[in-house]
Amino acid sequence: MNKIIVDKENNIDIKDNAIILDILVNELTINIEGKVLIQEINKKENENLKLTINMKPNSSLVYNRFMIHNKMDDTIILNQQNKSNLSFNYSFISYDKCKIDFQSNLTSDDNETKIKVAAVTLDKGSTIISSTANTLPKIKNNNLIESIKVLVLNNEESRCIPNLLVASNEIEVNHAATISNIDKDYLFYLNSKGISINSAIDLIKTGYLLSNLEINEKINKQIRKFLGGE
Repeated sequence: MNKIIVDKENNIDIKDNAIILDILVNELTINIEGKVLIQEINKKENENLKLTINMKPNSSLVYNRFMIHNKMDDTIILNQQNKSNLSFNYSFISYDKCKIDFQSNLTSDDNETKIKVAAVTLDKGSTIISSTANTLPKIKNNNLIESIKVLVLNNEESRCIPNLLVASNEIEVNHAATISNIDKDYLFYLNSKGISINSAIDLIKTGYLLSNLEINEKINKQIRKFLGGE
């Protein structure tokens, strides 16, 4: 798998490729053609990113983003044309104030969109996650699914803000959001198997973040090692 480090350019084209991406700029546009897989795994103290993804017709993208953040303010814009398929999977840990604004724009027919977010808040971490779906009138056969989950492991407040601006009757848009603590029954079960409370919380946290991503075993092990190095 090739690695692309973006430290100067703010516009890149990716065609029929599987890459590991490292974004070192504050604004980036990615133009997708063909079948593309992007893996992004990193730890950033303070991120302020505007990421725009333009999907060309008949293209597909799976984007897996795993981050450990202190402060973060991201805007992620997804633009899709005819017969494109996009899965954006974002798992992250928040240690301070984190904000994400998703903007999904559907302007033509026969598109599939999945936005999945899994966040864990620790220490002083909190999240505000907003997602806006924009559709033009008269478009058809589009299916957009948004799933946002926040696992709260501290006493800070997090929020999810959905905005579904649907102008066509021939598309399907669904939004689901949950903000919760760890189920005490899970902790009790793991504790009954001889696993300490802290180890049980780590197991649940790791599984929660990894299950949100579409990754192979190699990337899975890489993220587990990354988490172990927190």
